[in-house]
Order: sequence, then C-alpha cells, then structure tokens
Amino acid sequence: MRIAIMGAGGIGSCYGGLLARAGNDVTLIARGAHLQALKQNGLQLNCPDESFTVQVPATDDPSEIGPVDLVLFTVKTNQNSDAIPVMKPLIGNDTTVLTLQNGVESAGEIGQDYGVDRVLPGAAYIVAYVVSPGEVTQHNPEVRIAFGESGGALSPRAISIRDTLSEASITADLSDDIAKVIWSKFLFNAPVNAMASAARTPPRQLMETPEGSASFRTAMQEVANIGQAKGVHLGEAAIDNAMDFIGTVSITARGSMLTDLDAGRPLELEATVGSVCRIGRQVNVPTPINNLLYALLLPYKDGPPGES
Repeated sequence: MRIAIMGAGGIGSCYGGLLARAGNDVTLIARGAHLQALKQNGLQLNCPDESFTVQVPATDDPSEIGPVDLVLFTVKTNQNSDAIPVMKPLIGNDTTVLTLQNGVESAGEIGQDYGVDRVLPGAAYIVAYVVSPGEVTQHNPEVRIAFGESGGALSPRAISIRDTLSEASITADLSDDIAKVIWSKFLFNAPVNAMASAARTPPRQLMETPEGSASFRTAMQEVANIGQAKGVHLGEAAIDNAMDFIGTVSITARGSMLTDLDAGRPLELEATVGSVCRIGRQVNVPTPINNLLYALLLPYKDGPPGES
C-alpha cells in the first residue's frame, strides 16, 4: 500500500517505520532536524523488544509524493490550519485519510476540505517520542490503532487498511462504533491532560489525593454528560475504567500536554479541554471544572505568555 505519514513525529514515525519495514511504500512528512536525520540516516526505531533502522523516504513537501492510497494524519491538532490544506497533493480519487489525532472533531475538520466520506476516524494507543533527530523510542509494548467507518460499516477499504496495519505488527481494531471508541479516549485524555497541566503534576500523583481523585471523576463526568447529549453512550463503567487506567501508569508519567507545557511549546488545548467546553455550550450541558481548566491553561496555548 502506498502510504504517507502526515506529521511524522514520535507517533507518526513509529507507525511509518513499522509499515515501511513490512514492505509498504511509505513516505514520512516531517520537518527540521528530524527530517534531515531521516534523509541522511533513515529512521532508527527503538521498541521494547528490539531496535532497528529502516530506510524510508522523508520530505516536508507533500507535492513531492503525489496521491497515495492512505494518509495517516498524526499532526498535532494545533497545527491543523496549516497541515490540512498542505496535504492536498496527497489526495487522489481513491485516497483515504485515517486521522489519529486527539479530540473528537478531527474527522469533521478534515472532511470540510476533502469530504467526510474520505475520512476514517481513529484513535492512536501508543507512547512514542523523538529522543533525538531520526531516532524514535516506543515505550509501550503494544502498538495499537482503533478506527472505523463513521456509519459503522465494515467496508472493503477499512478491512484492507486493517489487514495492512496487522501485517506490520500494529494491532488494528476495526470498530463498528468508532464514535464510542473515540469519546471513551476523549473522556480520559481531555480532562486528565488539562488537570495535570494546570497543576504541573503527573496525573498519577494527583490521583493519590482524595481531592485530586474526586476532581478527575467530576471532570470526566462532564465529558460523559456532553457525549450523552450528542448521542454517544459510553456506558456506566467508562469513568471507572478511566480512573483505573490512571492508577496503572507510572507515578512520574507526565502526559503529552504537560510535556509540551514544560518545554514551552504550544498546547493542544482547543482539541481537548477547549473542545469539552465548546461542545458543552452547544448542547447546553454545564462543564464548570473543564471551563476552569481551560481558563487556567489558555495563556499558555501558544507557548509561554509574553513570548511571540
């Protein structure tokens, strides 16, 4: 399969490296020092059970690639206004865009430019970072993607993508209710990242206090409430499952938003807790905890306050 990885940072490079090693025609779309290292030395991927280097084409210009069968869209959401139009040369008559971004609005946003029928919503379950230019470390033992057609059909294209991912040692869960899958991740990802960032404290450490645990649960309930109002029924165990998951992560694990905050980088604020607040207003469901978290983090959305 001819595949472009739009946004080949840690997560995108990991998926791309595995797909390339399995024999697919993959191109990584990256930038900066990481791009230069990929061009010169290939991609070094450090997995829990092995490390390997794969020679994979890389560029910062999608027009050098042309139309592909599949675009894995792994760009940070705060870069969408630039990245979505830039990927136009990748889009042909039969191209599918599988979006693996945080939040619940990515597929609709891409669909505004390229048509909703072209886009498959998905969720990435992986911890991977660029540890040095051209070198990516995957921290979790399983590399997983959940995705599906918005209408729930097990379409031929979705089955083909699932098989391609599986052949590359990527666990591919083809869901007939992808909205529930994405909202279940959102239930955890949005409030937990925001609360940890506002407190400048890893989530597990916050949950060790009764106050922190109760606040996590309340913030998650707000997300569940707006999901319910949107017709997405997450089930009674969703919050308990999310709380249990926090208890399994490392006591020092900081999460992507807190890591970006510490590094002075722009935050994925609008697609996470900002989206909770915005959708809450749309469906007339109160989200006071998430509103407060959003207000506390808003000055840092584009980087440290006062810096251009």
